[in-house]
Amino acid sequence: MPFPAGTPTVTLTGTLPSAVGGGAYSGTIVLTPSTELIDAERHAIYPGGGTVELDANGSFSVEVIPNDADGIAPEGWRWRIDLQPAGGGRTIFWTDIHGPDGATVHLDELLPVPAPDGTPGVQQGPAGASAYELAVADGYTGTVTQWLASLVGPAGATGPAGATGATGPAGPAGATGATGATGPQGATGPAGPQPPLGAAGAGDTIALKSTDPTTTNARTPTAHASTHGAGGSDPISPATIGALATTTWRRRDLPDQALADSLYTGATPTISTAQTTTPTAGYLKYAPAGVALAGSDTTGPFQYAGAGAFAIGATSPDTNYVLPTSKYPNTYASGQSVWSVEFGTDTQVFQVRFKYISSATMYRLSIDGRKVSDLMQSSGGTTSGSGHMLTVDLGSAAPRRIRIDFVTMPFGGVYLPPGAIMWQVPLRGGRLAVLGDSISDGAAGNTGAGAGTWFARAARLLGSTDAWEQGRGGTGYITPGAYAVFQDRIALDVVPYSPDRLIIWGGYNDNTGSQSAISAAAASLYSALKSALPSCQMYVIGCWAPTGSPAGSITNTDATLRTQAAAAGIPFISPITGACYDATGSLVATHGPWITGTGRVGATTGTGNADTWISSDGVHPTDTGHIGLARRITAAITTLMPA
Repeated sequence: MPFPAGTPTVTLTGTLPSAVGGGAYSGTIVLTPSTELIDAERHAIYPGGGTVELDANGSFSVEVIPNDADGIAPEGWRWRIDLQPAGGGRTIFWTDIHGPDGATVHLDELLPVPAPDGTPGVQQGPAGASAYELAVADGYTGTVTQWLASLVGPAGATGPAGATGATGPAGPAGATGATGATGPQGATGPAGPQPPLGAAGAGDTIALKSTDPTTTNARTPTAHASTHGAGGSDPISPATIGALATTTWRRRDLPDQALADSLYTGATPTISTAQTTTPTAGYLKYAPAGVALAGSDTTGPFQYAGAGAFAIGATSPDTNYVLPTSKYPNTYASGQSVWSVEFGTDTQVFQVRFKYISSATMYRLSIDGRKVSDLMQSSGGTTSGSGHMLTVDLGSAAPRRIRIDFVTMPFGGVYLPPGAIMWQVPLRGGRLAVLGDSISDGAAGNTGAGAGTWFARAARLLGSTDAWEQGRGGTGYITPGAYAVFQDRIALDVVPYSPDRLIIWGGYNDNTGSQSAISAAAASLYSALKSALPSCQMYVIGCWAPTGSPAGSITNTDATLRTQAAAAGIPFISPITGACYDATGSLVATHGPWITGTGRVGATTGTGNADTWISSDGVHPTDTGHIGLARRITAAITTLMPA
């Protein structure tokens, strides 16, 4: 992962030997810290590790934070190492990685340590303990690489009783393999490739020779069909051979639609706002990472959602508040105002410190996954630029999950009464992002800017609590507006944050431009995203049409984007027709147009849903429109999901 300048790091390297002599493993290594790491000096949060692919030699190299790094909190955290070699046994263990800043540490230097919860030895993997784990339990103290190498072992002479020669044990007598008498594969002859891995036996070790007639074949391989090549008429892909594309987003995993976007049914909280930065006497401050601590203050175990790269302001009073910088132009005051914070607490009353900017400063409270209000609420602030305290009384003390969605609302922390506690809660459903324009980023026609558009509501319906609204009004594939075109934004706004799912919705701001230019820009954008985020599930939504009778330039743009999405292997959804196309460009279903009629809000005569879904500017959706769009988009994406 990228680290801010000055972050202490070491380079972890290693090589996994193959279980079949002479080769190397392919596969991955997953490194995960036991907790979210906070770097107060650099005002940074490191929420997790990453996945590293082994190269052609079975080797890897990755930059990580050492466990003894100065300034990284909390203490006592550990690395979880998950070795996943293709074709080999999976090994999972906990370890400490030590070294001065800039040092290189080899996998050979790592030894298993107790898990953070004190469990001795290594943790079992999903399929049960590996052989390495069992060996550790029996007192093995060698390194991981040494253990893997020991599974291969040196090649030996051909066993004298090898009834089937070099290829495997001879059955019940088990004299043929490196591993002896139990060899159930002996009778199969050349097909028995695993003697070195069998149980110990009485026979001698067998070495396979390249000249052994049982291991060679003089046949000339048949040339691969040219039609299967890149650009061929029938390229090899999961779809062409009937395989299911790799995905973790399935219909059966989605939340109950009747509950996902429903309101909280518990006692209505009492909420008040005061222009002050002084909490109730005796309350303890849980500050955002980066804000200076004083007295009994502590850094809160907050879980941020919807944004990243949090920073404090450069001058007072902004040094007491954090904002994300993960949306173009990627500065503290860049207008990246839509994000959320979650935490667990058992308190009845808590207070939230914030800076009041303007009437655009809004919030929405959710309790145990249910929003208290459907739309964003006014913060109740009074004087612009001043600190305020939001006091929330839940009516009783009980363990709860709290979420606060913010719009233009710098966050200064949470205060709890003595005896109350706070803990970190995990986000759910993977990271969902949208790269879009003002239809996603919000406009005057809806409440709460980007937190009040279709996107936040669709994210709840799709079960993603980490929803990144990366829209910028006026932008598009070839139109920068006041910011930048999509292509120039992804390296800063999308790729560094590795979304699990990405919706790309633009084109309306481009529709009067050159279709060939839109086509080229779309092709380049999709290619760049697929290359940078190979595991990300993507969906393209076509050109927005705020009327049931769109102009030819809008329908042409929709068709252009559909063509390029199919070429890139990305599912496509048309707002104009409601048609849903899979990654091969094949029509899956047609749900009908999203906008019907030509009416406008406030018009004396209106037809279809345009009269209530489209605001008076004739382009942007109303709150009612965004509610409807969330349902339509959720239905379309769900149609394109595997069961």
